[in-house]
Amino acid sequence: MNLGQVDLNLLVVLDALLREQNVTRAAERLHMSQPATSTALARLRKVLGDPLLVKHGRYLQLTPRAEALVDPVRDVLATIEQSIVKPPGFDPAHDRRTFGVIASDYVGMMLIRPLLGRIGGLAPNLSLELAQISGHFLRLLERDEIDLAILPESLAEGERLGDCASVPVLADRFVGAVWRGHPLAGGSLPAAALAEHPYLAFAPPDGFSLIEEDLDKAGISRRVEATAISFVTMPFLLAGTGLVTIIPERLGRQVADAAGIVLLEPEFEIRAVRESAYWHSRRNSDPGHRWLREQLVAVVG
Repeated sequence: MNLGQVDLNLLVVLDALLREQNVTRAAERLHMSQPATSTALARLRKVLGDPLLVKHGRYLQLTPRAEALVDPVRDVLATIEQSIVKPPGFDPAHDRRTFGVIASDYVGMMLIRPLLGRIGGLAPNLSLELAQISGHFLRLLERDEIDLAILPESLAEGERLGDCASVPVLADRFVGAVWRGHPLAGGSLPAAALAEHPYLAFAPPDGFSLIEEDLDKAGISRRVEATAISFVTMPFLLAGTGLVTIIPERLGRQVADAAGIVLLEPEFEIRAVRESAYWHSRRNSDPGHRWLREQLVAVVG
């Protein structure tokens, strides 16, 4: 391979193709036309002596050579971006910057909303691109494709996050919740009530529910009548019903009046809510990223 044949723009296209495994989506990511992206792919195949993307049914998949290039290409571009492209400092009052953040709607309400209120007056040209937690969060962190991922620590435990740094940002506990006209209103929440009354379960798209996992381990049966994928919507589903549910306490206290609910002290144990912000350690020295982390910690404080 002649190194002179590989320019930086070609590496950027290669990175997009390796990420998307789709020429059209790679072109959209790069704001290029599809023919131009296809031409770049043809050049890359010639330079690297490998097809890189091959048809597998209706889709394209990476060749073994392409799989082996994913991390090295990402590392090279990230190093260029962090060391050369980005300015050496960050002036929040004037610099323009967009940060990608993964977080649940619960974190959005408890942390991101006050964060936006804080940075709005300090950094008028800064924006956040928010995305929900998905099963791809680990890959996004490993490949340094996201600025921050705010995750339950129990979800991140055991994952390969060796190249990531983190800081705790949210602690909460779970409590019961019912409509204020419910027979249980004004009392506590015994374990038996989850089987005696219709139960609203938390069932997020990723399938991981700390609450349901702990209830299963404790052998507490539930009469599930409905499920919800969002903590934020759960309190608002209770009014006028006999439903019983379990939600984070801070969220419950914030929306209790608007949702017409009361909170109940559970008579059984559920692990506390602990969330941390994770990012690739390559961004530790990025002044803009460091400034954003400082604002997040200030909101937590």
